[in-house]
Amino acid sequence: MIDEHIINDMNLARNSILKSNNSVVVVKNGILLAKKSGNGLRPILELINEFEKDIQGSVIGDKILGKASALLCVYCGVKGVYSPQSTKSAIAILLKNSIPSQIDRIIPFIQNKDGNDICPFERMIENIESPIGAYKILKKIIMK
Repeated sequence: MIDEHIINDMNLARNSILKSNNSVVVVKNGILLAKKSGNGLRPILELINEFEKDIQGSVIGDKILGKASALLCVYCGVKGVYSPQSTKSAIAILLKNSIPSQIDRIIPFIQNKDGNDICPFERMIENIESPIGAYKILKKIIMK
């Protein structure tokens, strides 16, 4: 059974994502700790770098949840995730790691900026299952 505090934090993350231009939010114990706007994985990586251990035990709200961002959520040790849209591979990562989630719509894949192919970062970590491995690869490329 999911802890009531996690459900409340997921609802707060949901409201924050749906009623703002935020790409990623961090909610913990009923408080919106942080929010970021931007494209791709940069906002979640910035939050990880800025808040490090404070993210552990929180709920992440992510506007679009793909496998890469799901692995980053596992890497951070979050207790829950909300996303208006997610891929099956992202949901599978969360389930495998016993992280509850609220997902409004399942999408086939995360698109690239042109909308004509899969996101290059999703393709890059396609065969990666390690959260720390995904974090190291993505941080090196995106945060350079």
